[in-house]
Amino acid sequence: MYSFSFGAIGQSFYYFRFTPAAIKHISNVNALMIQYDDTDAVVRLGYFDSVQKKNIITECQIQSANASSNSSTVSYKFCKAKSIQGVASINYDLYGLQFKTGPNNIDLLPVAYLSFNKNGNQTHVGDFISHKILTESDLTENLLNGFYLKEEPFYINYTKAKARGGPNWGKSIPTLHVYILADLYDKSIGKGCSIDQKKLIQFYTSVASKLRIRLDTVNIINEKYNRANVQMALDSLKPGNDDIVVFHYTGHGFSRDDPNDPYPNLFLVPYPDRPVFDTLHKVEQEVALRNNTMSIQEIYQIIISKGARLNCVFSDCCNTFYKLKNIPINDGETKKRGIFTLYPDYCKKLFMDERASFLATAVKKGEQAASTTSVGSIYTDSYLTILGKYLTPAYNGSVDDVNWNSILSNTVSVTKERAPTVKNTLTQLPFSMSPFFTIQKN
Repeated sequence: MYSFSFGAIGQSFYYFRFTPAAIKHISNVNALMIQYDDTDAVVRLGYFDSVQKKNIITECQIQSANASSNSSTVSYKFCKAKSIQGVASINYDLYGLQFKTGPNNIDLLPVAYLSFNKNGNQTHVGDFISHKILTESDLTENLLNGFYLKEEPFYINYTKAKARGGPNWGKSIPTLHVYILADLYDKSIGKGCSIDQKKLIQFYTSVASKLRIRLDTVNIINEKYNRANVQMALDSLKPGNDDIVVFHYTGHGFSRDDPNDPYPNLFLVPYPDRPVFDTLHKVEQEVALRNNTMSIQEIYQIIISKGARLNCVFSDCCNTFYKLKNIPINDGETKKRGIFTLYPDYCKKLFMDERASFLATAVKKGEQAASTTSVGSIYTDSYLTILGKYLTPAYNGSVDDVNWNSILSNTVSVTKERAPTVKNTLTQLPFSMSPFFTIQKN
């Protein structure tokens, strides 16, 4: 999809009606727009074609058009039209939407429809017949019948009867063990790491609540941030055979000259020791690093040896030599994120049905990982963005695609695309990030 930046929280749903100019055999077009987690939007458009005597449904994406002369509005064109039911007699490439900016100059609300000529120039602004911001409770069968086929996942998710008892009814209840290791006190990246930590806790708490499973969260932060406490936490981890273990690191990292370990080492020097550490000679620093670091691959091996059904290990940090460990902050992004609604069936498919272990990291050797004080670390934020597309009722793809390989592969793609839009304030060059992962079935 095209990037479509909103400031709304989670997913937003908009309903509006308009009469397309100069098309006499179509009275009104009904539209339902779904905004996915602040970045992408899809519009379903439905109408009755009096010539074909059929109900037509078309799905469009949206891309930025020429800016309006009014600074309080922005224009977007429909694109990538896809027939859902019947053959559209409207050339949607010649239509679009006008949005009004909200009070904070970030939120955008649809206020009118637009017409364009073949050269892409705006020719007409038409008022909506009606428009409304919807809640999820408004997505009833009566509303969705005009936009979705009854066999589509989106329709089923919002209209089917809810099962009682949850996915573990009559079974032993597993535990979701979440370990978050975050370098919060560091002056260069602490604010971004703090955002990562809060969003991750929020997400996994929602998953556990939706699946009705136990949650055990361990935060290794602040004064506890050191190798000894990481080792102690790993030693005390004793998951059951059906449990889930998540380990997510966000902080400084660096690489060793080890061709067999492409993954980064975690910089776990305690905060009181850091001023002295930076003044040590090279040999002394090497000794201190050996005593105060761990390889994420070492942590991964320890975790998978514990025998849990699902093991998810992440490292969001640089993978360069030590002297480049600091991550320059750039706040070019203004995207916001709130709590998105999780769909139990998709959460169950991803967290309960799969037996797998994976190790995923933000960058390959020689690369720095980008972090900002507005959205946190780019890789972690991209991971949560992808989860926000796959684990909500608004996901309209195949349930078979709700798997960890899809989640991680799409996180790689989104991170690679976003990284160059963030400038390294030290080098003044765009970031280049190449995430990678290994995954195995248990």
